[in-house]
Amino acid sequence: MIPHGGGLPRHVPRGARPVLEDLLGLRRYGAEMRRLLALDTERRAAPRAPTARSQGMDYAESRPYTPGDDVRRIDWRVTARTGRAHTKIFRFERGSDLYCIVDQRAPMHFGTRAAFKSVVAAQLAVLAGWAAAAGGDRFGARIGGARGPAIPLGAADASVRALCAALADAVSGEQTPLDALAARAALEAPRGMRFLVISDFADPELVLERAARSLRAGGELLLAWVLDPMEERLPPPARYALTDGREHLLLDTARAGVRAAHARDLAALRRRLARLAAQPGTRACALRAGEDVFAALGRPLPAG
Repeated sequence: MIPHGGGLPRHVPRGARPVLEDLLGLRRYGAEMRRLLALDTERRAAPRAPTARSQGMDYAESRPYTPGDDVRRIDWRVTARTGRAHTKIFRFERGSDLYCIVDQRAPMHFGTRAAFKSVVAAQLAVLAGWAAAAGGDRFGARIGGARGPAIPLGAADASVRALCAALADAVSGEQTPLDALAARAALEAPRGMRFLVISDFADPELVLERAARSLRAGGELLLAWVLDPMEERLPPPARYALTDGREHLLLDTARAGVRAAHARDLAALRRRLARLAAQPGTRACALRAGEDVFAALGRPLPAG
């Protein structure tokens, strides 16, 4: 490990496919990754219905009612005592269990610097798993775009090893929308989970909103946006041939309309992710292929 700012190690994902030995070797970063993800910090209280107590939640406090709060959460005793409506806040009991959705769908198999986005996403998912293992927490995962079952929530050490093997052997399958993946994850994971979604978030806006809503209903949410530097800044005006090994296309960056449309689409995606990250219990960060994972996770989401 090469120390840098804050004493964190340095790690830059490389390659066009996840390699089992590389993924298993990331275990050495587990403790540092755990601190970076703040898995040992006390959970923030989250507003939930009182009926959620039986699903692993404890009462934390009451706060003044705000428009949009569920009336089933009203604390009638505090309301009667103060003369002002208050809402009950509940805290998830379990602190650091982690469930990861890692996108390996077709748009992720692209890269111009050091690694495909799919490799960056795979390594980040495994790093998060080893972070959970470093604290003895449970870990589960679902791989988007790959055939095979989800990694069930269980002891992190075994679950991360299973994820490493699944990512290294992943065969492209159905390109399931992100909201469907999130809905399945929310059903598989108990309340009080921390969810990590690693993707380029190429899905339509409504799909992203539904995905975030499903996961926030069960716990805290971290969105990790993986992008290639060329997606932020198109190369100099020219015609570029692109291929995935099967299909070929021509990118003409000399056309002003192409560059303008690309800039608008990128800015719109940044705004969408910023809006999602502004919701309670949600954070977001961005990781570019070719850069240090640990440094990227410590930076806020770039502005649109």
